[in-house]
Amino acid sequence: MDDRRIGIAELREQQRENWPQAYRDCQPSILRLLRSADDYLRAGSEQLASHGLLPAEFDVLAALRRQSPPHCVSPTALCKALLMSSGGLTKLLKRLETAGLIERPANPDDGRSQLVKLSPSGIHRAEQAMTTLCELQKQWLAPLADDQRQQLSQLLDQLLAR
Repeated sequence: MDDRRIGIAELREQQRENWPQAYRDCQPSILRLLRSADDYLRAGSEQLASHGLLPAEFDVLAALRRQSPPHCVSPTALCKALLMSSGGLTKLLKRLETAGLIERPANPDDGRSQLVKLSPSGIHRAEQAMTTLCELQKQWLAPLADDQRQQLSQLLDQLLAR
């Protein structure tokens, strides 16, 4: 990966020399966490692109795939699952429907609306992309021993529970 950003050590040194308050008060662990997340998201986006998907498109396919068969939900439920606006979701659903990855059957409970259903092609694409992302996760965490991965998971759970 061609990453032209400065390293955390260099950033911290610049803070120490030129912005002592930031050096003293900022937490390097947060900088490292953010950098790691950014690097992982960039790598994940590249992997998804190899499947012809944008991250937001994969998020929709994965949210549908997590549902019990026939992998069908209302757009409202999908918005809530993805924390996305209805306008943003509408554009995304049109792209996925055009690509044949979802279907929009009529809602049997409300004839004025349509549901969102994962198509067989969408199931296949979601599963392929997930396999690729799981492999990326293994590669990403490979430098850590099993107990370190468990500890990292526990520490991150503590941060998320705050």
